[in-house]
Amino acid sequence: MKTRYIAAATLLLPLMLLVPAFVFGQSETTNEFVTVYGTSIPEFDPHKAIFSSEAQLFTAIYEGLFSYDPATLEPVNAAVATWSKSKDGLTYIFVIKNSAVWSDGSPLTASDFRDSWMRMLKLNADYATFFDIIEGAEEFRTGKDTNPAHVNIEAVSMKTLVVRLKRPAAYFTRLLCHHAFAPIHPSMLANDNFSKSIPFPVNGPYRFEKFSEDEIVLVKNESYWDKDSVSIERMKMLFSEDDAIASTMFNNGNAHWLFGIGDYDSILMEEAIQVNPVFSTNYWFFNCSVKPWSDPKVRRALALLLPWNTIRSKEVYSVPATTLVLPLPGYSKAKGIETSNKTEAMQLLAEAGYPEGKGLPAIQIFYADSKENRRIVSLFKSAWEALPGLTVQGLSLHPAEYYSAIAEMKNTPEMTLAHTTWIGDFADPEAFLQMWTENSPLNDAGYASAEFSESLAKSYGAEGTERMNLLAAAETILLQQAAVLPIYHGFGVSVIDIDYIEGWYQNALDIHPYKYFKFGTPSIQPNIARSSNHTHSKDI
Repeated sequence: MKTRYIAAATLLLPLMLLVPAFVFGQSETTNEFVTVYGTSIPEFDPHKAIFSSEAQLFTAIYEGLFSYDPATLEPVNAAVATWSKSKDGLTYIFVIKNSAVWSDGSPLTASDFRDSWMRMLKLNADYATFFDIIEGAEEFRTGKDTNPAHVNIEAVSMKTLVVRLKRPAAYFTRLLCHHAFAPIHPSMLANDNFSKSIPFPVNGPYRFEKFSEDEIVLVKNESYWDKDSVSIERMKMLFSEDDAIASTMFNNGNAHWLFGIGDYDSILMEEAIQVNPVFSTNYWFFNCSVKPWSDPKVRRALALLLPWNTIRSKEVYSVPATTLVLPLPGYSKAKGIETSNKTEAMQLLAEAGYPEGKGLPAIQIFYADSKENRRIVSLFKSAWEALPGLTVQGLSLHPAEYYSAIAEMKNTPEMTLAHTTWIGDFADPEAFLQMWTENSPLNDAGYASAEFSESLAKSYGAEGTERMNLLAAAETILLQQAAVLPIYHGFGVSVIDIDYIEGWYQNALDIHPYKYFKFGTPSIQPNIARSSNHTHSKDI
């Protein structure tokens, strides 16, 4: 999934107007959990949403066949009661719980899943490529086959769904935890703007109670099949870009969780700052869809001119990245470009028809404005403008506008290079590698390589070490052709008192299902002293 580089709540009222209500005011109920998100109001359509904040919110309102274990991220049965797999690993039979219903009381059916998944394929939205593992799905979403009956997803009865894959996929049930595979209510299938239809029926542990430009309030879904396991009655989500105000809310006890926001130096309870490595990578990518950047020799030559030790300085990044995929147990053989090599770079440029870089068009680098991005662009510019006659222009964009701007410019000559951060949606290298296939809607770079695709395809019939080695070979091709220039692997940072909020665990995807949250005993904050009989507190 993508993560916004920096938050900007352009649709919100100025946050200072919220101070009396949210910072110094009292909670409306003692059984209400408040999250402050460092982003703008989300997309509520799970087929269109792509950001990590949306994935987190969806754990409250949507539920697929499987969901994440909050600690291990292993798939656990959610809407599915039982399931089985054929010996060849291609056919899956899912039986949906009789007790699984929508928040309006109507039954959740196998057809709801099929119809929702087919809608995703018709939209050919960003995550539609995840469905390509299903027989006929890729052909349908790309328009090669317009017959929906050829997509091997079948509701054979009211509660039984049968899915046939085009190849075995050991990670399939993990993949089904992703919100792209969640069902949406039949009334929403033709809806283009979910926010205007709130409250609409959902099937998760919570349902909508209130929605405005500055907050979402959810209440426990009494129709949810596992409602007895849901402890907290209300969930309030606020959206802000003001770190200081968010931190004050946490310090005063008016917010329980700061998700991607906060002035960490001002947090009074240091142990509440949760920092953990996550399955994510920040990288820059070339626009591979237009000449001359479509030529891997040109891209690689430019990458070999860069001062990588400075760019990926360990003084700047805790986990510098030389590969796209964070090394996992059993997966560590991919190799990216780690050092400069001017001799090879000059040779490649000559072979590509641009001796010493002569004749190359101007390089236009788009980036979300920040001190760190400016540092990297400056290093790119210095290295490449050493070539005779080559000009490099860094074009900064306001962070709130950045992603929409580059989405409009991808596959056009105006953009040479841009950056993003990708968070893997399941703990497998394919969570990063599938997006670089030629037909993937997530392939923002427009990258196309028969060699890469062939190596990836070879891994489909393999298992264990052999599969991991083939995936590493595919990633190495991607990296050595310099379509992607990894910079660092990320960390998830949240502010939450995990002694007080039970059910929140650090994990590699930085996703925390709301269903499991419970109030425990709050820690004593440094500016609070309790009396011996615990009947009152006072400021020191």
